[in-house]
Amino acid sequence: MLFQHGFANNSNKGFTLIELTIALLLIAALAAWGIPNFQAFGRNTALISDINRMQTAFSLARNTAITHRTSVTVCPADPSRSACTHNWSEAIMVLTNDLSRPIRHDDIVRIFPAQDSTTIKYSRGWRRVSYNSLGQTSGYNGSFTLCTQSNAGRKLVLSQFGRLRVDDTPIHC
Repeated sequence: MLFQHGFANNSNKGFTLIELTIALLLIAALAAWGIPNFQAFGRNTALISDINRMQTAFSLARNTAITHRTSVTVCPADPSRSACTHNWSEAIMVLTNDLSRPIRHDDIVRIFPAQDSTTIKYSRGWRRVSYNSLGQTSGYNGSFTLCTQSNAGRKLVLSQFGRLRVDDTPIHC
């Protein structure tokens, strides 16, 4: 249809340069606002993941000690998984061994892999926490401080009865 009702049909389809510029500015503004929030979300997710890892390890150790009526140890693992270290930021081992003898492969109940983005410090400075057959951690009560690379953190408190809880107050590392 070249002519309709005697007039030339000159309608062009597309965007003008001004419309494209405005659209690009809106996209840039949303990206500038969203990217830092997304990065903070990622750091918070890593912290929550490490909190869950610690709670799961300690719950498993306590339940295993009670169920099997034996002592169970939680400790940070060295790379060979044959000894405990003092670095709680490493992988965490749950063992049916009180560390009075060398760790054997069949002593390991479970290994919880480490998170690269958080550091963990134990207030007592010990390289292990042991549960007795009643599920108690006599003498090992204390707190674990978990910190992210952005200096945000949380504290986990281990009671004398062997329960690990998250302190509600966020901390600055």
